[in-house]
Amino acid sequence: MNLSRRALFPMLGGALGCTLAARPAAAADEYPNKSVRLIVPYPPGGSADLIARFVSDKLSRSLGQTVIVENKGGASGAIGSEYVARARPDGYTILMTTSDTLAINPAVFARLPYDPQKDFAPITLLAVQPFVLAVGPSVKAADFGAFIQAAKDKPGTVSFASNGAGGVQHLAMELLASAAGIKALHVPYNGAGPALSDVMGGHVDALFISLQGAGGSLKSGQLRALAITSPERLAIAPDVPTFAELGYASFHVQQWYGLVAPRATSAPVIARLNEQAAAGILASDVADKLKAAGTEPVGGSPDAFRTFLASEIVQWSDVAKANNIRIE
Repeated sequence: MNLSRRALFPMLGGALGCTLAARPAAAADEYPNKSVRLIVPYPPGGSADLIARFVSDKLSRSLGQTVIVENKGGASGAIGSEYVARARPDGYTILMTTSDTLAINPAVFARLPYDPQKDFAPITLLAVQPFVLAVGPSVKAADFGAFIQAAKDKPGTVSFASNGAGGVQHLAMELLASAAGIKALHVPYNGAGPALSDVMGGHVDALFISLQGAGGSLKSGQLRALAITSPERLAIAPDVPTFAELGYASFHVQQWYGLVAPRATSAPVIARLNEQAAAGILASDVADKLKAAGTEPVGGSPDAFRTFLASEIVQWSDVAKANNIRIE
């Protein structure tokens, strides 16, 4: 069959268009064909770093490529988060994110170099970590009710420590003060370690802290847990009542950890990462270790994570505005 040049060019153009259109799908099918970088926006040694290393090990095995954990700490997680937001959206640079980086930072910082909803594509909510309201040995209140009553009897005299102004421990305290109708004195520290030390030493009355962060201080009696923010009592702390049991069903505070990618990352790549990361975090060898430390594995869908993130942003934005918490 003979074709004129005029007839041939449209056919070639159509064929080329089909070839180009097929390339992204083929690239997704081949993903990954090199190592993946998992950025942790905090220094080594914390909960985010620990969970990232669990996930990286599982992903390396299931994806058939090495997943390298890189710590890029600084500016309350903003440095590492911005780095991933500006990375190529090819699935080879992803972020271990937390409630602070994507929900609380936007609420308290006047300027932030990334938008938590516009600059990232959710992959999965990996785990949630409840907090306990813990008091030091100098606090005489026998239980949560007595503690709140003491705060009402002498407004502004009960003190709370935090790991810094504008962090989750600080905002959790402000949220409780609002819910309980009390006034409390906020004492910020440069990190959770010094805050914990001064509560145990009797210099500050209380703080919100994870069971993992509290370490053995609860068993040793250096701290007493009055209530926990989990929906149900935990097996590792069966004697600690939930806030819901105590009449605060709407008090939802937790540290959480998730995976996100740059916003334009393709849906097939997100789906692949979601499937493997969710399976990895729910694997018994990982899940059992997390639960033993008071952390609950989740492993949900990208859409579920997106909805959850939106609700967290609203909650913490409301708390920050109500208490005039703003970091310039």
